[in-house]
Amino acid sequence: MKTEFLILVPSDESFCNSKKAFVDFLKVETLLSVSNQKISYRRTTKGREIVSAKFRVETNMVQSKKERYFHLVLECQDDSLVDEFSELCEKIKSISGRIHPGATAINTIWDDIGRIYAEKSYPLINEVENLMRKLIAKFMLINVGMTWSKDAINPELFKKIEDFNEEEIYLNDLYKLDFIHLEQVLFEKKRDISLDELDRLLQKTNFDAEDKEKILKYVPRSNWEKYFSSLIDEKDSSFKEKWKIIYKLRNKVAHNRNITKSEFNQIKGLSLKIKDIINNAIEKLGEIDLNEEDRELIIYSYNSESPAAIGFLSEKAVAEYYTKLGFEVITGGLAQRYFDFLALKDSEKVAVEIKNVHPRRFMHMIRMVFERQIQPALHTSEIDSTTKIHLICVLRDEDSDYPTSKLYSDASRISEQFGEKLEIFFGMLNEENEFTIIDR
Repeated sequence: MKTEFLILVPSDESFCNSKKAFVDFLKVETLLSVSNQKISYRRTTKGREIVSAKFRVETNMVQSKKERYFHLVLECQDDSLVDEFSELCEKIKSISGRIHPGATAINTIWDDIGRIYAEKSYPLINEVENLMRKLIAKFMLINVGMTWSKDAINPELFKKIEDFNEEEIYLNDLYKLDFIHLEQVLFEKKRDISLDELDRLLQKTNFDAEDKEKILKYVPRSNWEKYFSSLIDEKDSSFKEKWKIIYKLRNKVAHNRNITKSEFNQIKGLSLKIKDIINNAIEKLGEIDLNEEDRELIIYSYNSESPAAIGFLSEKAVAEYYTKLGFEVITGGLAQRYFDFLALKDSEKVAVEIKNVHPRRFMHMIRMVFERQIQPALHTSEIDSTTKIHLICVLRDEDSDYPTSKLYSDASRISEQFGEKLEIFFGMLNEENEFTIIDR
């Protein structure tokens, strides 16, 4: 990894006016050691060296300006020392600023450190974003119904969902909204009745309990207030503030701007706090006071082809499929972090991930799943204890004539990269919403 600085200082023929003078100036710092083309750094004067880097510097005068520039290049061969290399670079910037205090301009013109921190930040932010989508989608499906995206989201945001013109490969409508729109889904206030309806109610001389309940619906309330506040212990404003901060940092990552070490640490801290809040809420979804009959009425009383509904039904059907095979289905914990659920039977421990797939988009979808989800999971200690990872691809009815042999052939090439631990299966839901595996 490499970092380059262009340091501009007012011209001074008597001080720091050459390459040698600049290097000698750095040597004054007792935490640095400079020899030949190598510079090393220690945290304390008696401590051991924690990082070293190749070092070169060039200098010259700026044309038509009474300024001198120093072009400084630092290169560390070990990417695992990004934290230590970052400290070294910050120390050098601090020392360089003392050449002419208040008048030195330090420009970073190449920054592999920032790039590495940005790459490390992406999966953290992506996990938070998708956990939030999972919480909203599951909650709305259970409590509002399959048309939740139309019933619970304000009209402007719902239009964004309707106008989404890419081929649908996602599990729910929330994937058609940007990160910042999730905040609107949560915190934007919305009236549940119109002004005309309120006027009609107010024309009555006597109000019963039902009338009073309807009148209160005119008071704007957010989905957070109506649905989520009872599930999440943290105050509305506090959680909203965390979400806004991580959104700003997320934009830097998304727009290929480099991330500092302190920003990366902030992303790590916020991600952990937000994940804890969301995971606690997901765990409490089961505490909603609805019996199974009520749940079924809510889920099936809407005639909708919403991707959110399809995803929910697929997950439920596949879980029932594993149960019929004698597995115990476990949600929460590891399942919430990386997969939909764990399936346990005797000595078998299978991590199961479910995706709704258009066969013609299978390879595109699978690359995204492995890059953003399964590959990060494979590097965790928890996954080592699983005997298998099953990726269950639920095919859409409209593509039922697509050659299954081609799908399994493509899947075999993918699976070979990860050994016998990973298995990919294809199946469909029948008219009773039961899942069945399609033979090779």
